[in-house]
Amino acid sequence: MWFPLFINLENKKVLVIGGGKIAYKKITKILEYGAEITIITERTEEEKFLKLENVKIVNNKVENDKNVIEELVKDYFFVIAATDNEELNQNIAEICDSNGILVNNASSKFKMNAMFGGIVKNDEFQIAVSTGGKNCRRSRAMKSEIQKILDKIEK
Repeated sequence: MWFPLFINLENKKVLVIGGGKIAYKKITKILEYGAEITIITERTEEEKFLKLENVKIVNNKVENDKNVIEELVKDYFFVIAATDNEELNQNIAEICDSNGILVNNASSKFKMNAMFGGIVKNDEFQIAVSTGGKNCRRSRAMKSEIQKILDKIEK
């Protein structure tokens, strides 16, 4: 069971390792919250990355080596492991977790210590929805229903 929690990311250092669609989706979710985002990727698969503002992109391959990963993540508040290599993502998640760093592992529903919820918001409310990784389709359906309620309240 995951405890729902809202975290202030403003001026916090966030590292995203990976340059594909999933990384892009996660970055766009947190970008508006004022984090200092660095992306490390061997190659940028999404051209949309180049249009992102206030994001630093470092073209570099991340070696699946414990010492290299520990050195890479040590100064970050939050790390998103979003490579196409499940073993690398898991090692990043384990190293971050053992060093007290928040980490989201894009290739696992459970091997991480920070999970993205579905966000529904308007000018007054921000609501996060999650099934704990068990059923994304139901989570999206719940978000849709909550959005309808927020739209009614806003009028």
